[in-house]
Amino acid sequence: MNLGIISEKIILSERGKTRLKWILICLLALGYAAAAFAQNNLNELNYQAQSEFQPTVKDAFKFSDMPEIKDSVKRISDIHYSITDIPMTPKYSVQTIRAANLQNEPLPKLYRSLLKLGYAPLYAMPYGEFWLGSTRSRDENYGLHLKHLSSSATLKDAGYSGFSDNEANIYGKKYLKKHTLSGDFNYARNVVHYYGYNALSDTLTKDQTKQRYQIFEPKIRLQSHYTDSSHINHDLNLSFYNLQNLNRENENNIKFDGKGTMFLNKEKLNLNFLTDYYNTKQANDTVNDLIVSLNPSFEAQGKKWYANIGLTATMDNFNKDMRFYFYPQLHLQYDVYESMLIPYAGANGGLIKNSFRSLSTENPFVDTTLGYANTNNAYNIYGGLRGNISSRMSYDAKASYGQYNNMHFFVTDYFGANSVYNRFKVFYYNTSLLKVSGELKYQLREKFNLIAKGNYYMYKTEAHEDTALKFLNRAFQKPDFDLTLSGIYNLHSKFIVRADFFVMGKQWALTQVQQDTVTVLKPTQLKSWIDLNLEGEYRYSKMLSFFVRFNNIAAQRYYRWNMYPNQRFNFMIGLTFVPF
Repeated sequence: MNLGIISEKIILSERGKTRLKWILICLLALGYAAAAFAQNNLNELNYQAQSEFQPTVKDAFKFSDMPEIKDSVKRISDIHYSITDIPMTPKYSVQTIRAANLQNEPLPKLYRSLLKLGYAPLYAMPYGEFWLGSTRSRDENYGLHLKHLSSSATLKDAGYSGFSDNEANIYGKKYLKKHTLSGDFNYARNVVHYYGYNALSDTLTKDQTKQRYQIFEPKIRLQSHYTDSSHINHDLNLSFYNLQNLNRENENNIKFDGKGTMFLNKEKLNLNFLTDYYNTKQANDTVNDLIVSLNPSFEAQGKKWYANIGLTATMDNFNKDMRFYFYPQLHLQYDVYESMLIPYAGANGGLIKNSFRSLSTENPFVDTTLGYANTNNAYNIYGGLRGNISSRMSYDAKASYGQYNNMHFFVTDYFGANSVYNRFKVFYYNTSLLKVSGELKYQLREKFNLIAKGNYYMYKTEAHEDTALKFLNRAFQKPDFDLTLSGIYNLHSKFIVRADFFVMGKQWALTQVQQDTVTVLKPTQLKSWIDLNLEGEYRYSKMLSFFVRFNNIAAQRYYRWNMYPNQRFNFMIGLTFVPF
């Protein structure tokens, strides 16, 4: 019997599949029974199948699927970890890299010249300065410098105070393989007027008060640059100058200064030799002086200490009066803590030459005929403390005590034929000097610089050998203290501000005092004074800038030299230009 079966996709439950299975079995049994019945000629109509299977149909029931919430966060039981130390030795192989190729940075451009011009209208004061030099070179360097500053003003209650300062300098250097050969020629012409008198009672012309100083000075220098410590490095200087004034008084000087240094292991040996001769011709006298000095010294240093020990032997042949002097040279210092605290101490001395040039440079209002004597600084003992407070700030504090034989002092000349008393004589006294000084520096890159310096002086002079002049035992025209404060502020290299603050303490001066009907000479203290200067510069470009300068902003009328008042408040405007 062939049964056609139609296949359908029916989704049933497990219990439905079981029921279908038993129905199919029953149908198959009935099919076999019918076939047997047909084969038996269908004689027997009743067929009884025997089977142990008794099909039963269980009651059907439904599954109810109820929604339930399942927590996705699972609790984890406490887990304990343990770490086993196992040393690891990583294997690292260094790979070579190719060296970088660096290109030289372009050097800044150098200009050959610079011109600076200015004018102060209040005191009719023109100013000009010019520099001319070579550009960058490995073989040579040369240049020229010119300067002019003058005034044609007359100060209140004083004479004509005009002056003129002119300077010219030509220099050159030749760089050799192991040496540098350099030469200079300096020329200066300075004109002053003896204006320190009462113009209300005395009338003098400009020619009567005029004085001119003119100097010619050539120099030559040879300096070695050996890098091998076994060689002796040397620095040889030879110079000459001729100084003249308006009265045809002159001074000639020739000077040779040689220095030699060499190293023995880590120690340094120095040998300095000096020959200094000058001849001064005045209207009433001629002075000749020859100074020869020899100074060997020894330098040694460790990681934290430094020592310099030497001796200076000097021969002074002053107007055929020959004398010999010996001076100690000792300097010791120790770095207590990383250059922040460095105490130091030492002793030295030396012969100080007082010449026509040195005295007239310090005080241009001296008389044309001077008495000359060299100052013997027999000894000078000092001690101090210096160091760096930070990378930007450093300090130095020092105290010293010295003995000076024939220290010079300027005194108003009331003793000569000059009736207006507007010139100074020079007196010499044996003097002891106690000096306390300090210095503080602060620098913030190139943006801000500040320097503060101060000195306190305590002089003790011996009485004058002339009984009638015992009142001259004062430190005339020497201030008891001075203070200087200078600062520079640079704003983006566009605006530059400079400030200078000066304080000068009281000083003694010899003055005329009226007592009853008699005029007497008496030491008088001049008042202390301050001076504040301020300058501002605007750099329009690398080639052009403008400046304004204010002097004596406090407008004080003070006296650096007795009877010589200074200029009060004044200002100058100008520009700086690069011609080529």
